[in-house]
Amino acid sequence: MSLTIMLYGVLFITGVLFNVFIEKMAIFLFKKDGTVSRFPIRFLGIYLIINSISHIFHI
Repeated sequence: MSLTIMLYGVLFITGVLFNVFIEKMAIFLFKKDGTVSRFPIRFLGIYLIINSISHIFHI
């Protein structure tokens, strides 16, 4: 298994964890919870998932 596939696998797992633990991260980072504070975290999580899948499968 190459190092780049392992790296993008870690990025995929990180993106999934961002979306799973979004509430706790929003409270920790922004000291409040709401739609506006969740948007950057959700955007980054979805970006990491899509980007890692496209690099792993060379889409």
